[in-house]
Amino acid sequence: MSALIRILILIFAVYWPMQTFATEVTIEGISDQQLQDNIAAHLTVLSSPVDCEISDSYRDSIENYVEEATQALGYYNSSITSLSNGGDCEDVLLEIEQGPRTLITKIELAFRGEAKSDKSFAALIKQFPLKQNDPLLHNLYNQEKSKWLGTALKLGYFDAKFVEQQIKVDVKQNTAEIKLTFDSGDRYRFGELILPETSQAKKLIQQVVPFSEGDFYLANNLALFNKNLKLTEYFQQVVARPVIQKAQNKHVPIEVIASAKPRHIYNVGGGASTDTGPRARLKWQRPWVNSDGHSMSAELFVSSPLQTAVFNYKVPLEDPLDNYLSFQAGLRAIDDNDTNSETFTLAMQRHWGNTKNDWKKIGFVRYEQERFQQELDENQTTRLLIPGATLSRRRARGGLDIDWGDLQQITLETASKDLVSDIDFSRLTMKSKWVRSLDLHRFLFRAELGAIATNDFSRVPSSLRYFAGGDQSVRGYDFGTLSPSLDEELVGGRYLSAASIEYSYPIRDGWRLATFVDIGNASDEPFKNLARSAGIGASWLSPVGPIRLYLAWGKQQDVSSFRVHFSMGPAL
Repeated sequence: MSALIRILILIFAVYWPMQTFATEVTIEGISDQQLQDNIAAHLTVLSSPVDCEISDSYRDSIENYVEEATQALGYYNSSITSLSNGGDCEDVLLEIEQGPRTLITKIELAFRGEAKSDKSFAALIKQFPLKQNDPLLHNLYNQEKSKWLGTALKLGYFDAKFVEQQIKVDVKQNTAEIKLTFDSGDRYRFGELILPETSQAKKLIQQVVPFSEGDFYLANNLALFNKNLKLTEYFQQVVARPVIQKAQNKHVPIEVIASAKPRHIYNVGGGASTDTGPRARLKWQRPWVNSDGHSMSAELFVSSPLQTAVFNYKVPLEDPLDNYLSFQAGLRAIDDNDTNSETFTLAMQRHWGNTKNDWKKIGFVRYEQERFQQELDENQTTRLLIPGATLSRRRARGGLDIDWGDLQQITLETASKDLVSDIDFSRLTMKSKWVRSLDLHRFLFRAELGAIATNDFSRVPSSLRYFAGGDQSVRGYDFGTLSPSLDEELVGGRYLSAASIEYSYPIRDGWRLATFVDIGNASDEPFKNLARSAGIGASWLSPVGPIRLYLAWGKQQDVSSFRVHFSMGPAL
């Protein structure tokens, strides 16, 4: 006999006697379904009786499990009236007398310390889930105690504790009294900021702190600080944490632990959609240029209809997140439908923002020189010096699978022949998206409006004219194919109008079915010759974000179309 076989026999011999089998317990005599489920849940760990006999120790185990399950829901006078085998070693028949339920006759809740005058704790008393004459539910009682302690920690009551916590149960009368007294102690404040020794990080970290030394401690403000630190994109790893053990005079210091990113960062990405086909993206980034937090990056994007190359240099002003200057230089080439253009761009942007306000503002000056050919026209070049402004807001919840959020953006651009430009030109574009959910039902609303005013539309570059159609516009049509035309060639429009309503519902984990209606067009007159479409679709929440597939049927002036749309990325 080989050594391996002898080892296997030995393991089997030792292990086999230890094997136990789950017991199927039949419970009778219970009218409260919640109680029945709780008893069954406690008995799931029960093994089958040894030699098919219900011994005294086996009975004691069952009685302990049943007692825990019944008392947790306020049944203190339940009892087992019968316990027997159901004809099989793995079957146990359990008969229980449910008994009356314990009701709460008195509740005393009190706070000591600074929490006594804190509105957050006053709300906890009003929201206490157990009321007089309610059944005694120990899980709600314990959850509420945890909630009080959690609230104290979030608000900076680091010395908080229960000085009284008791439930008095009168088993004979089936009544209970609850008494909770919570001493919060003094509320702590934010103390000094302990920063890394790296000199280049200190100034930048201080610019994104959303609190001041001496402010009352709030865990939400510390979480916002951590979020801001990550959004700066200066650090490989960074965390801000309270050092409670070093607190002095009720001021808790905040320690920042950070490691800088590499000097050079490279990212490669890709994707695909029915608008652009396969696409690839290469990005280079240098997070730190100097101790003032300057950074720079370059990005190359390649798809069949569009290729871009952009260089960006960022200069923090008040802070590196919302208040900064950026300088861009870029090249863009488009060869799509009846549009062929090449554009060189230089731009300067000033960004304004506030952590207390979701709205972001951008003021910019952009120089564009575009050589373009629209439909059968000859190549021409237009130079424009475009000052403008953008006001935007984006809010979202739900991570990759957004279930609530909205996006608003308004951009005004203008140019004048009296200031470098070849034509007088103004353009106003407004976009809005809304995602709202009612339970499992999710709705996406989208609208886009645009208008151009100029003294010579023929010299307006292709990239600044309006085109509709595609995944993010009017589905059922190819990207950019809704537009005024001349001799059946697309020329782009002065006006843009598009709107959409989409409804989706989950059918299984990560999968949603959707239906939608779109309407819109790019035209020479507002709201003229609107195309309509409707369809169905599905989305899958992949590890890298939602992937969507739509079947869309469109119609415009008795002309019908069908299009399959595929896209990746968040809804906003």
